[in-house]
Amino acid sequence: MSDEFFHGYALNAVDAKNRLSIPADYRDAIAARSGDKALYIGPGHGGADCLMAYDKSYDAQLIADYRARHGSSTERSRYDEASFLFGAAAPVKIDDAGRIVLSNTLKDLGDINSHVWFVAGGDWFEMWNPWRYLERPGLDPRLIRILRRELESRGLDPASEPAR
Repeated sequence: MSDEFFHGYALNAVDAKNRLSIPADYRDAIAARSGDKALYIGPGHGGADCLMAYDKSYDAQLIADYRARHGSSTERSRYDEASFLFGAAAPVKIDDAGRIVLSNTLKDLGDINSHVWFVAGGDWFEMWNPWRYLERPGLDPRLIRILRRELESRGLDPASEPAR
């Protein structure tokens, strides 16, 4: 495993075929961390209304942490957590153009429509509907300003999400 981490942010459009370009820096980190173009995408952790994406190296860490927490327990909570962590995450391949295809299920799970706001988290990154991200309570005002400027630079109104 590499010491490479995910850093930064990006705003990318989802095309009519549900294709979405993964930011180039993120693709480089994925390749350095796991040696391939595979991602896992699932619901945001901690109840966040977004998608969470990570590579095989972080998946291995999730598995190790899960096993350390639960050992050989047969408690129902163990199985519920496994269903969330591993059952709700979909494997996705990045194509040669640097894109993934977001299934309708993933789009619905992340409330994704026309654009995705990527936010790095070190070992993983989140994928947000940018207008939902702006609605987050307690968000650092500087992050709000960054996203507003990104939306405006693309001719998008930060106060009004495009119709579905």
